[in-house]
Amino acid sequence: MASKKIPTLDLHGCTTDEVFNLLDPFIMKHKNCPELRIIVGKGKGVVKQKTIKYLKGAHYPWRYERIRGIENTGALIVDLS
Repeated sequence: MASKKIPTLDLHGCTTDEVFNLLDPFIMKHKNCPELRIIVGKGKGVVKQKTIKYLKGAHYPWRYERIRGIENTGALIVDLS
C-alpha cells in the first residue's frame, strides 16, 4: 500500500528560532489540505519540543506519524480537517 502524499516540512538542521519562521508560512500555504507532515528528527529533541509547543499554542491537533503500525516520533502529522 503506497503512503499518502501530504505536504511535508523537513526541519532537520534548523535552529529553534527558524522553527517558528518556517512553521507558520508552511501551515498557511497548505491550510486547505486535510493534514501535513512535519519532520522534526529524533536527535536531542529541541526542535521537536519547539514545534509541539507551537502546534499546541496555535491549537493544531497533531499526532506522531505511524508507519506500518509503528510510531515514528521523528515526524508529526498535523490535522487541519
